[in-house]
Amino acid sequence: MIDIDITDRMFAAFGYVPSGYPKQDVMRAGIAAAYASDAAISIGLGRANIALIKSKIGANVFVNGCSFADLTLRNSENGKCYEFANGLLSEVTTGILAPPPMLKFERTKNIVKTAIDGSDSEVIESFGCKAWQITIEGILVDMENHQYPQRKMQELREMFEVNNAFEVLDCDIMADLGIENLYIEKVSDLQVLLDYQDTIKYKLTAYSMKPVEFFI
Repeated sequence: MIDIDITDRMFAAFGYVPSGYPKQDVMRAGIAAAYASDAAISIGLGRANIALIKSKIGANVFVNGCSFADLTLRNSENGKCYEFANGLLSEVTTGILAPPPMLKFERTKNIVKTAIDGSDSEVIESFGCKAWQITIEGILVDMENHQYPQRKMQELREMFEVNNAFEVLDCDIMADLGIENLYIEKVSDLQVLLDYQDTIKYKLTAYSMKPVEFFI
């Protein structure tokens, strides 16, 4: 079995790479050279971010306000799992859809405001938390034949077309945020990476959800 370092692909897709992907401590030689000079600033990394990359090793790695994390989504209807894991892939990737994705989270509140006539004040009548908006970005790689990753693209399409929620498994950061289920609203930014015909970049937009309880 041959291990294949996908660091270059991650850097081409996002401009930075979390520790734990490559065999080296942080990045491969070309990026490591930038770390040693002011060139790191010009490529968007910056000393602070690189220091952060060096200090974080494990399942959750925070870079540029994002988290690279292992993630498993299980179709709540038929039980099929989609696994995003194992940053250093091998030729045998059975059961793994993609390497750990980059995760971003955003949340706002539902607030009802009523203006008071003749006053600069307003009354807050009700408020509550909206669902988490979750951005999932990553790459699909054909590690077997190094051709266009057709099977993985089909699996990504299949996952998007699921018309019910996914259970979130094996993702510490989502557990910390209380996200147990999500649904995928949008797939975008699908593109083949320049110089890597075996790699496609993708972006998913999802929202957290909780089961609705009915009382009789």
